[in-house]
Amino acid sequence: MKKALIITLAVLAFLYSTSDSVAGQITKLTEFASTLKGDYGDFYLDGGNLLKLGAGVAGAGVLANTSADREFHEYYRDDLKSRTTDNASKLLKLPGEALVALPILAGTKILFEDTVAGPWADMSLRALLVGGPAGLAIQYAGGGGRPKEGDSKWRPFKNNNTLSGHAFIGAAPLIVAAKMQDNVCLKGLFYGLSFLPGLTRINDGEHYISQVSLGWYLAYLSADKVFKKSGGVSSHVEVLPFKDGAMLSFSRLF
Repeated sequence: MKKALIITLAVLAFLYSTSDSVAGQITKLTEFASTLKGDYGDFYLDGGNLLKLGAGVAGAGVLANTSADREFHEYYRDDLKSRTTDNASKLLKLPGEALVALPILAGTKILFEDTVAGPWADMSLRALLVGGPAGLAIQYAGGGGRPKEGDSKWRPFKNNNTLSGHAFIGAAPLIVAAKMQDNVCLKGLFYGLSFLPGLTRINDGEHYISQVSLGWYLAYLSADKVFKKSGGVSSHVEVLPFKDGAMLSFSRLF
């Protein structure tokens, strides 16, 4: 994930350099850095938020250090895993690939800033950049291992899989999309989709459920903080009659 963060910042810098004047480039980068600095303060200096994060880590620790992780892993492997889930996993894990998701979000933020996709990409990228350091710290501090490496018990600093990076990266943009919706059905749809990148890691035997759950939860806390700071930008989707058919209308409210 560290390499992906560096590439993302490089993509941002490149796109800014090709899309505006030098003065405009510096202004936009400065504004983004200032906003991100505020996001870090909101996330890491808020006692209530840290308490929520601590509670999530504690809950994952209970799953990891009891038989719950192993039992769920064996249940999924024996009763749910199939060729169909394997094929679906190949596609559904892509949103959680750091080297795919982060540069795409960076590009969308710059190239489509005047559309509804711009604010979505901006908030998604900020959520990932804000929660990333916490995710890396938890990964290493807990010392959790993958199913193929043995049990899920935490052995501090002995391994780096306490939290699923795929679950975190894949969930955050979809949680932001859910929060932007006024339509309850669409909100539920995006929240449901946000679990799928993490589920692929369970399907592929790469992570235990405690690690996936913790990655998703960190994504939720990060997205929630960024979304609230952005003033609750929302969007609305509806189907409107158009000549002999219908037209999908997508609008953004400020």
